Amino acid sequence: MEFRQIVYFLEISESGTFQKAAMRLGLTQPALSRQIFLLEKELGVIVLERGGRSVRLTHEGERFYQYSIRLKALWEEIQIGFSKENDLKGNFSISAGGTVSAWILPQILKEILNKRKGLSLSVREGDASETKNSVLKGEVDLGILTGPITEPSLNVIEFLSDQIFPCAAKDHPIFLKKKIKIEDLKKQPIVFFHPGSALRKAVEKKIKSFSKDYGPNIAMELRSVESVIKSLEAGLGIGFLSEYSMNPNLKKINFEAWNAERKFYLCYRKKSGPGLAMLAEEILKSAEKWKLQTESITR
Repeated sequence: MEFRQIVYFLEISESGTFQKAAMRLGLTQPALSRQIFLLEKELGVIVLERGGRSVRLTHEGERFYQYSIRLKALWEEIQIGFSKENDLKGNFSISAGGTVSAWILPQILKEILNKRKGLSLSVREGDASETKNSVLKGEVDLGILTGPITEPSLNVIEFLSDQIFPCAAKDHPIFLKKKIKIEDLKKQPIVFFHPGSALRKAVEKKIKSFSKDYGPNIAMELRSVESVIKSLEAGLGIGFLSEYSMNPNLKKINFEAWNAERKFYLCYRKKSGPGLAMLAEEILKSAEKWKLQTESITR
């Protein structure tokens, strides 16, 4: 038995099909099938039940899966133990929402990659449900999600807090009023994120807690943070943005009852090896430094 066969078996188990696993591993499907055949021949049992386009674990396969997870974790521990102290290496993928991907991660990852020459990171932008599903399916290694998160199969670590508030173009007529009231806001068209956005859900929850009978006049529903910003700058309505994505062309609307807060969390599967725990710790350290630098600039 070769360790690579265990890796192949785990990839098929996570992917659900030989085709997907072969693509991720950079193998042809016949070559992958051959290695699993040799593995089953040596074990003397069938570990994968083939049927249609998908595969599932047999009873023996379930047992072997548990052994394989432990073997993979032990191998990663051995690699870390014989590498330089705290030497984070390898290829990792991250999924996050638009605000985090555009305004938070770039500087954090830049610092990490400058220090860790053997590390490679890729980022995929997706909304809350897309990011969560990508992590659970093993399509990405680490996700950054808005809490609360109750998924038992994930390790969850608090990352950052985010303030969300209503805003508009700095020359918007609403700023001509000495005191902005709820009636003033109700008259305004809203430039909103799409319904799957975690930011929108946080805002809607806050608004409903303050004014249950209010139905926003939604003028636009957009997917990207940049689209929302450009629409607000053009004076097409008022909207809601993270404190991290504000710019000099926009101005905060002072209406505290509509301010919302959300927390971001780093999430990765509990079955993952120690490399992801090291990466999460590295991101947390860089985030703390980034926050201090950002606060010093904005003071």
